[in-house]
Amino acid sequence: MHSARRVFGTSVTISIPPEMADEATLLGYLGVTPAELKKIWWYRNRMYHEFTISKSSGKARVISAPDRRLKIIQHKIVPLLNALYRVRNPVHGFVPRRSVKTNAEAHGGRRFVVNIDLEDFFGSITEKRVVGLLTAIGTEARVSEIIARLCCREGQLPQGAPTSPVVSNMICYRMDTDLLQIAKQSRCIYTRYADDLTFSSHQPPSLLFESAVPAAGRFAPNLLASSLKNAIATNGFTINAEKAHYADRNSRRMVTGVKINAGLNVDRRYIRHIRAVLHSVETTGLSGAQAKYSASGGTGNVADHVRGKISYVGHLKGQADPVVRSLVGRYNKSFKGRKIKLLPTDEEQRYRSVWVVDHPDSTGTCFFLKGVGLVTCAHCVKGLDEVDVLHPTKHTTLFSTAILHRDEDRDLAILDTSPIPPSEFYELELASTDVVATDKVVALGYPGWGLGERLNIRPGEVTVITRKHGVPMIEVSQQLTQGMSGGPVVDQYGRVVGVIRSGGPSEGRQFSVNAKELTATAKMLPDEKSRDSIVSTEKLVPEGESTSEFRKWVRREVRRFFSRLRRLRLNSSNHDAE
Repeated sequence: MHSARRVFGTSVTISIPPEMADEATLLGYLGVTPAELKKIWWYRNRMYHEFTISKSSGKARVISAPDRRLKIIQHKIVPLLNALYRVRNPVHGFVPRRSVKTNAEAHGGRRFVVNIDLEDFFGSITEKRVVGLLTAIGTEARVSEIIARLCCREGQLPQGAPTSPVVSNMICYRMDTDLLQIAKQSRCIYTRYADDLTFSSHQPPSLLFESAVPAAGRFAPNLLASSLKNAIATNGFTINAEKAHYADRNSRRMVTGVKINAGLNVDRRYIRHIRAVLHSVETTGLSGAQAKYSASGGTGNVADHVRGKISYVGHLKGQADPVVRSLVGRYNKSFKGRKIKLLPTDEEQRYRSVWVVDHPDSTGTCFFLKGVGLVTCAHCVKGLDEVDVLHPTKHTTLFSTAILHRDEDRDLAILDTSPIPPSEFYELELASTDVVATDKVVALGYPGWGLGERLNIRPGEVTVITRKHGVPMIEVSQQLTQGMSGGPVVDQYGRVVGVIRSGGPSEGRQFSVNAKELTATAKMLPDEKSRDSIVSTEKLVPEGESTSEFRKWVRREVRRFFSRLRRLRLNSSNHDAE
């Protein structure tokens, strides 16, 4: 029997809720008479009904749901147990404001992941263990027996009772403590979501294994270090031999069903399934899609099914993500009476508004501005008629954009947005009022951009409103280093007040062109008919096209080749540095 100190830590004093003082007080709080308690005591197994739900693996999960009366009683017990449980940092399952997303985020950027699954998790937690735990933290023995009896079925914790989540976390407290200590010694991050244990690290986790680190993929649990196996076994759990998995830097790394290789993502098959269902609705109609969905084993309404899956993807990837926006657009066209409303945060919209200019010699920044187009600095596209742009989340997807107008005097350039699908970006807006000295502003850009880097956000303030070579300029206090050129400077409301032009330690002063100058530059854009002759094409120039057009195409492809080669070399050097 563990002491209360061993169960819940040395620095925490556990106060037993007054509702658990004795049997009479507890029954009064629950609204249960001694006669009803006696009835539940002997016939509780009949107060559950079982049903199955399908797992992603195709197997069935058995759910034991209590009847209405027992569920009411269990819901009253939950706050009492929550008052006793001290949530540990590694625990993400059944905890408010935590989820599979926060569990996956804890391992973001880690290149080596070990996944361990506990076999028959709830079934391994017996009624005697629950009684022992409650008694160990100072609960009266009779009260412990009553609570355990009301929470368990057939001598174990049922999967489906409202009390099972918090009880399971309480039982796992000591195991979480032991595994957290092992993770620290192994220089790993440890988290647990219900029965899913995850360890991750920047280097191969050799200390988690008895000898050599196994090859990527499934591995036998007996390869794990003795200390790790013992920490699980001594706490009453067994490792599921079929679900022990190791992923290295070159393989797909999953944490509770979430892919963490580059940000948070779902398996591509998940997206394909959503698209397949939407395609079925679009081609066969709602009735045909419903029939197909039901014939494949689906239950319920097909609209609810696909809506739930899209919502989950949006929860993980963010509502500003292009994939989410594309799926929502298709869903809303098919189900006009129950549209999904996207409400991306200001931060998400800002992140999708600022992109990278991939010049063959260096990188710069550009951003989408409402009513103007894709804006950057003229020196970021120097010597080019077309330039590749990309978003860091999809660095392998390049969009070749024509330079619609270049203003060398103001050092501004406007690029064509037509090659880029609207679902890929958001647009910033121009500020309606001028900034003055001491106003707070934020500079956005990609200084020295490399693979895996996110948008750089640099707060500061306006120091001087001035002119340089006749062009209105805004000098700011923050460093505007190489690579940020062409990025926006925004005010406290997120509206664009300037376009980053020059700066850095060697410059001494940090300048951005006043965004009001974009109005004059935009007036010099060609009309739509003329623009069509400027915009490039992704296809090979067919016979009959002019030699100049063909040369432009060749130059673009050569430029892309060297840009990709530069990124590959950069990626390789980053791997070597790790």
